[in-house]
Amino acid sequence: GIMGSSMEGGDRIRIGHELETLVVVADDDDEEGGDENTFRIKDNWKFDSASNKKIWKKDYDRVLSLAKGAYNSTNMPEVQAESLYMLARVYHARGEMEQANKFYDKACMHAPDLSPARFGLAQTLIWDESYDEAAAHLRLLLGTCSNATDALAALGLLEVKAGKDRREAFVYLKKAIDLDPFNADLVLIEALALQQHESDYPLSLDRYRKAVRLLEAQSKVVPPDVLTNMGVLCHETKQYDEALEMYGKALKAVEAENPDGAGKTDESGDGTFMRHKDNSLFWKFVDTDIRVKASEGEEKTKLTVVSSQTDVDSLGVEVGDDISLEGGIEATIKDISKEDAGAIHLVVKVDVDLKSPESKLSVKRINGRLQNPSSISIAFNLARLHESSGRIVPAIELHKAILKQHPSYVNSYLRLACIARDCGSLKDCSEWLKNAVAVAPGNPEVLTLVGNLHLSLCDWAPAQNVFDQLLQQKVPKVEAYSMLSLGNIYFNNLNTPKKYSKHLQHAADFYRRILAKDKANAYAANGLGTVLAEKGELFKAKEIFNRVREVSGDSISDSLLNLGHIYLAQKKHPEALQMYQSYMNRTRSSGAQTTSKSQEDDEAEVLLYIAFAYFDWARQTELFNNAKAAPADERYQKCIEYIEMAMKKSKRENVVLRYNWCLAKLQAANCVLQKVNRNIRRTAQEVKNALDGLEESLPILQTMLQWKEDGRKVAISKGMLTGVVNQCKHNIDSAKSHLKEELKKEQDADTLRNFQRIEAEANEKQRALAASLQKEKEAQEMEESEQRARRKMQRVTNLVDGWKQSEAAAHKESAPKKKKGMGGDAPPGGVDDETGIFDTELPENDASALFDDSDEEDEDDDAEAAGSSTKNATPSDDEPAPQKGTEKDLFGDSSSDDEEETSKKRSSKSDGNDDEQASKKRKLEDKED
Repeated sequence: GIMGSSMEGGDRIRIGHELETLVVVADDDDEEGGDENTFRIKDNWKFDSASNKKIWKKDYDRVLSLAKGAYNSTNMPEVQAESLYMLARVYHARGEMEQANKFYDKACMHAPDLSPARFGLAQTLIWDESYDEAAAHLRLLLGTCSNATDALAALGLLEVKAGKDRREAFVYLKKAIDLDPFNADLVLIEALALQQHESDYPLSLDRYRKAVRLLEAQSKVVPPDVLTNMGVLCHETKQYDEALEMYGKALKAVEAENPDGAGKTDESGDGTFMRHKDNSLFWKFVDTDIRVKASEGEEKTKLTVVSSQTDVDSLGVEVGDDISLEGGIEATIKDISKEDAGAIHLVVKVDVDLKSPESKLSVKRINGRLQNPSSISIAFNLARLHESSGRIVPAIELHKAILKQHPSYVNSYLRLACIARDCGSLKDCSEWLKNAVAVAPGNPEVLTLVGNLHLSLCDWAPAQNVFDQLLQQKVPKVEAYSMLSLGNIYFNNLNTPKKYSKHLQHAADFYRRILAKDKANAYAANGLGTVLAEKGELFKAKEIFNRVREVSGDSISDSLLNLGHIYLAQKKHPEALQMYQSYMNRTRSSGAQTTSKSQEDDEAEVLLYIAFAYFDWARQTELFNNAKAAPADERYQKCIEYIEMAMKKSKRENVVLRYNWCLAKLQAANCVLQKVNRNIRRTAQEVKNALDGLEESLPILQTMLQWKEDGRKVAISKGMLTGVVNQCKHNIDSAKSHLKEELKKEQDADTLRNFQRIEAEANEKQRALAASLQKEKEAQEMEESEQRARRKMQRVTNLVDGWKQSEAAAHKESAPKKKKGMGGDAPPGGVDDETGIFDTELPENDASALFDDSDEEDEDDDAEAAGSSTKNATPSDDEPAPQKGTEKDLFGDSSSDDEEETSKKRSSKSDGNDDEQASKKRKLEDKED
C-alpha cells in the first residue's frame, strides 16, 4: 500500500474495487500510538476485512504535467480544449475555483461544443454567485445536449433562485427527473428548489422523502444535511414530532460519519445541567461502581452506599446529579452525608422503592454529540423546535449547553435574548445581547437585535444610532432593514414639535430608497402607503396596501391594520372591522407584537380601534334621526364591550381608556333617550341600563376633573371634562323622568294585556262549550240515524223471509197431486198409511198460539195484516203475488217507518197462517181418497 506519510488531508483514494473515499487529517491524540503507515479515512469500511488491499491515489500533479504537455504539443483546437478542460478539472477538484474558471472559459473558447467544459464553467460561475451568466451557459449547453440531466437540474435551481419564472424552472427539473427517475440527487435538487418558497414546503418535504426512499433502496447513506432540511421543513409545517425524529436521525448520521467522536461522555460532571428529558438526545446514564441499598426504617428517600467507596469525594457523584437505579427508577440527589461509622448516605428528592436488596447506580452525563461542530446546527434547530413547541425550559438549557461547548456561537446568544424579551425580562435580554456584542462586535445580526430591543422600548435615539451604524456597514441583507427601521423611527416621531413635515419626508425618502433597489420589498411599500395615508391620499394608499396583501399573502400584518384605518376614514365601517379582526387573528397566531411594547398592549390598542369603529358607525347611523337609527344602540353597546376588553388587556390604568368608556356610556344613554323622538320602541329596562351607565360614569368623570383641577397630569382638557360632566348630569335627570314614563307605559300595557288575556280565556271557554254541545248533538243524531238504519234492515230481512214463504206456498199449490199406489217415488219400506201424520197439528182455531198475542197492539197489527192480505191475494196460481207498494215500504218516509213495519209484520203472519191451513186441508183430502 501507500505509506501513511504520503497521505494528506483531502486526498481522494480508492481501496480495492469497493470503496472510494477521502483521507481525513488525524488529530494529535489519534496519531499517538500510530505509525507512519497509518492513515484515517472519512467513510466507514462496511466490507469484510482483508489484507493486501490495493490503494489508489489520484495524482493531480502528474495530470497537470501531462495536460500542459498535450496543450503545448499540438495546434488542434479540439485537443487543446481537452487539455484545458483537464487542467480546469484538477483545479476544480483542489478547490481553486478562480483558476478552474479561467481554464474552463479557455476550453469553451477553443471548442464551444465541449459540453463538460461548459458545465464546469457554469459551476464555477455559480460559486462566484454570477447566476445569470451561469444560467446563460447552461442554456447554451442544453442547446447542444438537451438530455444533460445535471445541466437541467442546475438551470432549474437557478431559475427558482432568480424568481423569474418558477413554472419554467420546474419544467427543467421535471425533465431531468423523467430522464433519470432513480437518481436521488436530482430529486434532492427539486426538493431544494421547492424549499425556496414557503407555500411549497409540504411538496418539498414530500420530495425529500422520495429521495430518502431512493437512497435507502440503493443502500446509500442519507446525508445529515438532507435529514436536517427535512426536520426544518417539518418544523415549519408544524409537524413537531416528525421534526424531532428527523433531528435525531441527523445526529446519528453525523455520528456515523465520525464514529470516533461518538459515545464520548463528559466524565467531569460539568455538563450535568443537561438533564431535561426533552434533551435526551444529548445525555445518557453512565454506569458507576457504586451500589446502594435502601436505608433501614421508613425513610424511603435515603440510600446507603454498600460498595467499597469510603470517601464522599471518591463517589464521582455530586448533589444535584440525576441518577438511575435498577428497575427504571430515576431520582435526583438532594444531599450526600457520611456517618461517624463510615457509612455514606445519599438523600434523593423522591421516595425510592428498590425491587432488590441492592441496586447498581448510574449517573446522568452529557454525551459527546455537542463536541462535534457538525452537530451544532442540528442542536440549534432542535432548540428552536423546543421554542416553537412551547418547551421553553429545555430550549434555554440546550442553548446554554451549545454556548458552553462553543462560546462563539452567536445565534444562541440572540435566541436567549429573544426568549428573555418574550418572557418580559428585558434586563436578561440586555445581558445576553451584551455577551453577543462582546463575542461579535460588528455582527449585523447582533446589532439588528439590539436596535429592535430599543425599538420595542420606544427608545428612538439609541435605536437610530444602532441602525445608522448598520447602514454604514453596507451589508446588502442588513442595509435594507436598517433603512426600513430608520423610516419607521421617523414616522413614529411625527408628533415632534415643528418637525412633522421634516420627519414625514425623511420616512418617505427611506422607503423610496429601499424600493429603488428592490421593487418587491413589501415592507417598504407598506411604509410608503402609510406616508401617503398620512398625507390624505387615501385612494393611492389603499391600492398600495391591497398590493402588499396580494404579494405577501397577509404575512405583513401591518397592511391589514393600515387598510382598516383607510376604510374607517372612508366611513366603510364593516370593511374596517373585518381588517381589524384579521389583524388580531394574524398577530395572535404569530405571537409577536408589532405596534406596542407588549402583545397585551398591542391587542389593547387594536381593540380600541375596533371600539372607535363601532362608535363612529353608531354616530353615523344616528344621523338618520328616524326609525333607521335603530341599530345605533346595539353598536354603542359593542363599542362599550370592546373598550372594556381593552381595559382588561392593558397592564396599567389608562385614563384615556376610562374616559372613552364614560363617553361611550353617555352617547349610548343619549341614543336610548332619543328613541321616543325617532319612533323607535324601547323598554324600561333599556332606560334603566342607560341610567345605570350614566350614574356609574359620573363619579369617574368628576374624579378626572378633580385631578385636573389639582394639577395632576390628565391628557384631557378641563373644558372638555366640564362639558361632559354637565351633560352627564342633565342626561341623568332626563333618564329618570323617561324611566318613570316607561314604567307607567309598561304598567298600563300590562293591565291591558291582562284584560285581553282574561277576555281571550273567556272566549276560549265559550268556544270550547259550544264545540262540546255541538259534538254531543252530532253524536245523538248519529245514534238515531244508526237506529233507523237497523230498523230498515230488519224490515228488509222480514220482507225477504215473507217472499220466500210465499214462493214456497205457491210452488206447493201448483204441484200435481199423486194417487195412492201410483208411481214409484216412495222409497222402499216407506209408510203405507198416512194416518197419524198430522195428529200433532194444531186446530185451525188455535193457529194463533204460534205467535205471541199477549200484546194488544200485536192483535191490532194482525187484524190490519189480515185485511191487507185479503185485498192483495189476487194473483194466479202460476205466479207469485205482485210486489206493489214494496219499494215505498222499504224507502218511504222515516215518520211512517214504524207503522209500515208493523203492518208488514201483520201481513206476513196472516199469509203464513193461510198457507199452513191450506196445506193441512190438502193432506186430509188425499187421505180420504
